Amino acid sequence: MRLGTFALSGVVLGIMFIALAVQAVHAQTAATSLDLVLSSQSPYPVEPGSVVNVEVMLQNSGLKDADNVVLIIEPNDPFTLLAGETATKRFNTIGASNNVKITYKLQVSNKAVSNDYDLTFRYYTGGDTGVTVLKEIPINVRGNPKLILRKMETVPKEVEPGEAFDVKATIENVGTGNAYYMQSTLNSTTTYIVPVLSGGMFYIGELHPGESKEATFRLTVDTAAEYKTYSGALAISYMDDTNAMGSAQFSLGIPITGVPEIEILSTSMDNSNFKVDIENIGSGSAKALKTMLVQDGEIKDVSVTNELEPSKHKTLSFTGFNYGQAIINITYLDQINNPHNVVMPVSIKKAASQEQNSGNSSAMFIPVLVIAVVLETFYIWRIRKKIAKK
Repeated sequence: MRLGTFALSGVVLGIMFIALAVQAVHAQTAATSLDLVLSSQSPYPVEPGSVVNVEVMLQNSGLKDADNVVLIIEPNDPFTLLAGETATKRFNTIGASNNVKITYKLQVSNKAVSNDYDLTFRYYTGGDTGVTVLKEIPINVRGNPKLILRKMETVPKEVEPGEAFDVKATIENVGTGNAYYMQSTLNSTTTYIVPVLSGGMFYIGELHPGESKEATFRLTVDTAAEYKTYSGALAISYMDDTNAMGSAQFSLGIPITGVPEIEILSTSMDNSNFKVDIENIGSGSAKALKTMLVQDGEIKDVSVTNELEPSKHKTLSFTGFNYGQAIINITYLDQINNPHNVVMPVSIKKAASQEQNSGNSSAMFIPVLVIAVVLETFYIWRIRKKIAKK
């Protein structure tokens, strides 16, 4: 019975002690009425990776002075104090109905996402660390999206007039904020390249910092288009973390290249020269043409042409060959420097006129011999006739 009474008395005394302590703290707080508020944030909002100046104000709205005031900042992610900054600030006295302002410089992590982050402070008075007030001040961090055109390609890689093709554009967000409701539009500056139905628009959606997405556009090229790079514009609209509208625009080139195709039309002999006629029957220019005449694995002669445009032909001349079988080996580059090769066997024969002249020489030998014999006989007959007269 005494044990139960003693335990009950202990509990009652504990409750009374706690009540007195709380009352004392409340009385002290009421007397000094210290409070910590945010005075300013610069810049507002602050961007991830930047430095922010946070000014707080300790205000005493009580009826008596607050002595030996200690204010401690406890920065947590994504904030860190800049080098040289002091976390603890001390004030001998903050008068009644008075205040003091304190500024801290903090670095914001570049990995922070857009949000309101609490910055933690602790303060106490009279050197009594047991009576500490905890206060959290919200700091506004807002990133800004920054879009770049990371890559652009056409599928197929070589686009010819009259074809439909895809343009694939890779968009990357290298900024610190999110982009929402992204809509992209591809416009060409020429009437030769137009979208197929709604192929000029592509909805990307969301793009977070460090993320990239691919937009695909379906276009077609008119058959009358020239072989060159046409200019175009890629426009993107979006909303940022504050629901404000943003936009980005990129200039790009759409190459209409065509594919060269070299064909050997004919071969012929011209006196001692072997003539080879070639033509570009493709849709693109052939560059750096090198044509070799090869016999028995040996290069007999070489002809070089800088460029051969579509539907153009050229006659090449070779010497130093032997009559018989040979190979024509042609190498060239297309407009994007892809290599091409054409190999064709040929037969080198004497020209018909040469063979005919050779035959005619043999045929004419007999008539000439007959004439010579007749003339000689006639000459001998005249000499004999003169002798007879004498």
